[in-house]
Amino acid sequence: MFWSTSTAEAWRAVNSAKRATVSSVLIMAVSLAILGVLGLGALAFHNEAQAAKRWITAEVFLKDRLEPEAIQLVRRRIIAIEGVSNARLVTKAEALVRFKRFFGSELVDVLETNPLPQSYLLTLSDEGRTPEGLKAIARKAGSFPEVESVDADVEWLTILERISFTVNVVLLLFLGIVGFAISVVISRTIGLGIASRAEVVTLQRLLGASEWFVRRPFVILGVTQGALGGILAALIVLACSRFADAIPLVGRSFGGTNAHIAAWSLVGVGVVLGLAGSISTLRSSLPRDPWEGDQITRNSLC
Repeated sequence: MFWSTSTAEAWRAVNSAKRATVSSVLIMAVSLAILGVLGLGALAFHNEAQAAKRWITAEVFLKDRLEPEAIQLVRRRIIAIEGVSNARLVTKAEALVRFKRFFGSELVDVLETNPLPQSYLLTLSDEGRTPEGLKAIARKAGSFPEVESVDADVEWLTILERISFTVNVVLLLFLGIVGFAISVVISRTIGLGIASRAEVVTLQRLLGASEWFVRRPFVILGVTQGALGGILAALIVLACSRFADAIPLVGRSFGGTNAHIAAWSLVGVGVVLGLAGSISTLRSSLPRDPWEGDQITRNSLC
């Protein structure tokens, strides 16, 4: 009974500000859809960045004329370094084959001997695929007396980490801006509904209606607007994910389960923002209780 009455009051508030309500829902839907698309884009970038990190490696070049025992000793020392999971020996002959593959055989043909050193190609664990971890590996491996030099992709990994951090910060800032903007839009819409029904609110209070009974229709209005905006945004995101499936690299992170989770999460975000906007508006825009500050209270009249 109470909820049906509150729903009817909320519907009357909508009728009193139809254009503002429709505009509010559409603005919320577009804003949340943009947020969802950007979130999926950030997720796609994150997944591809993590995949790129798996290709990060380091190579430890050994000095010439080392005994086999010394070479094996270096391997044991390298594997003992935190962040290194394996070390594969690249012989001088294999290094020459790699050189021919990348630079051609013309330069090799003029050489009388193989000048390339032996090396260890390192497989890194997750701890070693960070700029700090990779720097530590290069520093420790380079301190061994049998090691000539260490080649590690520290700069490239640092750039990748900075880009990932920037993307996350931008997404969080946009989330804050969108959340604030949606709350303001909902607040304005509910404020119009309150203004159009100020006399009804005052009459309800004079008749002894509880504060929750008075506020409930506007809370329902805000939550409903948020839910409708979230549903429209979810449908937009799902439609966009269909097109993104055809894009290389992006489609596997943008579509499928990730898209469905992100899309329907927007409904929850919309409901929360609608609730927050309605509560903030009720605190500032609801007409003053006519019994407040009066010596004659509701209880004394009962």
